Amino acid sequence: MINIIELFTIGISMAFGPCLFFCTPIVLSYIAGTQDSGRKGFKSVLIFSLSRAFICVLLGTLAGLFGEILTTTLDKYGLTIYIIGGTFISLSGILILLGKNPNLHLCQISRKYTVENDVRSSIILGIIIGLLPCAPLLGILVYISLVSKNFWQGALLGFSFGVGTIISPLIIFGILASSLPKKLIKSPKTFEIFKKICGFLLFLFGVHLIVSQII
Repeated sequence: MINIIELFTIGISMAFGPCLFFCTPIVLSYIAGTQDSGRKGFKSVLIFSLSRAFICVLLGTLAGLFGEILTTTLDKYGLTIYIIGGTFISLSGILILLGKNPNLHLCQISRKYTVENDVRSSIILGIIIGLLPCAPLLGILVYISLVSKNFWQGALLGFSFGVGTIISPLIIFGILASSLPKKLIKSPKTFEIFKKICGFLLFLFGVHLIVSQII
């Protein structure tokens, strides 16, 4: 019981600390560039957070089963995960930047299955962020592997940590990022420029993820 409370508390502290600073620029750029109401912004952040929490449960379960093997594997393939994640984020930014009517057929297909499908893209984004092998996450998985006697305990501890990460200011930020711009920017053309800027920022964040691991 003590371990469950500890991981829940750690999840909350990370949601207000490292996770918030890491996720906010990416998630808010995506939401501001694709959503135009507080309800849609809340939906996107909630789906993102639940998807990330699901990954925490999955990793916690695997940590209970395999322990050090899991953390070693994540660390070993960290660069690959970062490249895949950064590519998806940059691609989303490019599609937002191009707008709804790009001439290339491939862009239209990609947009249909990514930025125009906010449920799917929010789930993918949550999974990607949840899998990125940052130092705090690896530390949590090592802790779970040490205290778990079986995969059920690992799943429960991963669930406690994941639920803690949902309790985050990111939800409020997501609602504001999707509702305030449209209220403050009255001109449709200016609003479209704002969305393109968000798309460009999202592209840069994706590139930064990749470059930060290569250099």
